[in-house]
Amino acid sequence: MAKAKPRRGFLSEAHWWANELRKEMGLSLSAPICPRRLCTHLEVPVILLSSLPDLPEKHLLLSQQKGCGFSAAACFDGTRAFILLNDATERKRQASDIAHELAHVILRHQPVNPFTNGGIREFSSTDELEAETLGPVLLVSEYAALDAYRMIQRRQYTLTTLSEAWGITEQVISWRMNAVGASRRVKRAA
Repeated sequence: MAKAKPRRGFLSEAHWWANELRKEMGLSLSAPICPRRLCTHLEVPVILLSSLPDLPEKHLLLSQQKGCGFSAAACFDGTRAFILLNDATERKRQASDIAHELAHVILRHQPVNPFTNGGIREFSSTDELEAETLGPVLLVSEYAALDAYRMIQRRQYTLTTLSEAWGITEQVISWRMNAVGASRRVKRAA
């Protein structure tokens, strides 16, 4: 079975969003973006799961037990969006989770109930694919991915130290460098 691909032109749209939001925030196009600052800029509050009233369900979700893989959710109160975030996960993972949920908000995906009455997760596979694509692009733009590759090649950073400096996982940085063809493009430019 072939892996699903984003709709035609979606990657260009994702790059456009990443660049436009950086411009709005006064950042360079090659700057990594802090998803919490982006939430503030877009007026999308982040509500921590740990800050909610004590309920058995809350403790189960925060426990990170196998089968309780709740990370985050984009939620709506009328036309206003907010993100419910499981703050028991590692901080760099939270950055990815926030970016993913922000992608749903930015793209104005139709809200759905997160679970059916039977407890089964409900979602649009097309919307999830778009959020899985846009989230990392928001965190590491095309220009940031090229800069990351150059900084690692020049030994200014390792992947680990760059991950620490940018506050995102090594996997996201690596994926973005590979996705934009950083190795090939930097070698060709040299």
